[in-house]
Order: sequence, then C-alpha cells, then structure tokens
Amino acid sequence: MRAIRLQLDTRGRVLLTPTLRAATGLMPGVKLQVSVEDGELAISPGDNAERGRQPTLDGKGRLTLPGQLRKSLNLVPGTVLLLRVDQPGLRLVTPGRLLGRMKAARLALTEALQD
Repeated sequence: MRAIRLQLDTRGRVLLTPTLRAATGLMPGVKLQVSVEDGELAISPGDNAERGRQPTLDGKGRLTLPGQLRKSLNLVPGTVLLLRVDQPGLRLVTPGRLLGRMKAARLALTEALQD
C-alpha cells in the first residue's frame, strides 16, 4: 500500500477511514502502543507501559495525538502527515522529515562512493 496523505486538524487529530482502520487493525477503545523511531511515529494496538497521555482512536475514526507528543515532533495544526500501513498498526511521518532522511542517505552514499 502506498503512502496516504493526512492533515492534522486544530485539535491534533487525523481522520482514519474505515478502510484504513481495518487495514491497520486499530479499533476504537483499544489501547495503543506508541514509539518514535527515526522521526517516524509508529502506532500499533497493544498495551503501553509508558507514562503520560497516549493517542486515542474514537468511534468516528479520529486518531488524537496528545499535545506533548505533537510538541516533541514539532507538529502544528495543518501539518501534512504521510501514513503507511504497518500491519498491525501504522507509521506517520512528515514529508519534510522524510526528505531530510533521503538527503542524508544520498550524501552518505555519495561520500562512500568517493572513497
């Protein structure tokens, strides 16, 4: 499945369609396990031992990202997020972070080939 563009609203939510919810295995009321890996936010069903407020998924399919998590990833209202289904769960990344990682990889490859 290709990356899907979502936009963060003013309350820190993104809307997951029923098809996306089914593909990711995320259901309303199920606890979510969250990790941040290399600028990507990985969310999957499961119990998380970390303290603090965790993302929630409501009955309408709105995934709410807590303010502290949004702040740590520099996400502001209107931010475009790319979603990738990662069974079970999903990964979210901003296009800017993705382009930055691609640029760093290209520079590292160029340096390695010059040696």
